[in-house]
Parts: sequence; structure tokens; C-alpha cells
Amino acid sequence: MDDIKRWYDKSSKLKEMLLVLSDMSEGELDRVAQYLYQVVNIVWKQKKTDKETVSIGLDKLFGYYKAYNKRRWYDKNASLSSAVNLMSTMDEKDLDDIVDGFLFALRDAGLYNIYREKKRELELESREKDK
Repeated sequence: MDDIKRWYDKSSKLKEMLLVLSDMSEGELDRVAQYLYQVVNIVWKQKKTDKETVSIGLDKLFGYYKAYNKRRWYDKNASLSSAVNLMSTMDEKDLDDIVDGFLFALRDAGLYNIYREKKRELELESREKDK
């Protein structure tokens, strides 16, 4: 059976990134989300110049409804919500490129340590649960 249940499960890099982001405090998210938004917009604009048609579909339309009502954890941060909504219409290669670009942008801005520490915490928690 296919393990892909959510749109972001199609990219293991994105799935891991969203897990790390979901565990961040509001303050941490405020510091890093703008970089994700910038990277997503760069990739999105490139796709638009490639004249590729993007269909959002019924599931995506329902997702925008949820975003409007701020029902998901990432909808509480405007930059993150906008970035995630755009990413949900992209293919796996674009999603992987976005994650790579986001991590590079965090390193360049001197904020990668926030992401790295949160990722380490989650890995330690996961190991503890497996024992």
C-alpha cells in the first residue's frame, strides 16, 4: 500500500522540514519562516515563467478554506502559511529544491542553528521512544 497520505509526504525532505518547523516556538518560526517564503516565491516565479499550468484541485481549494480559518498549525504564521499553500501545488523536485534553498538561506542568514537544534531535539525524542 502507498505510504503517501498527505501532499507533503511525497518529499521526504519536505516532510522532515515541516516536522522540525512544527516543533518550533512562535518566536523561532517568526525568525525563519520569512526565508522559506522567499525561497518558495523564487521557485514559484520560475515555474510561472516556464508557462506550466498549475491546477489547484478540490483538495487544495479545501486547504485554502482551512488556511482562511487558521485551522492548521502553520496557518498562524502568515509567511509560513503562504509558503506552504504555494508548495502544496508543486512537484517533488521543486519541493526538494525549496528545502535545500531554505536551509542554505538559513545558513547564509546565520539562523541555521535554530533549525539544527530543533531537529536534534526531535531525533533524540524519537530515539527515546524507540527504546
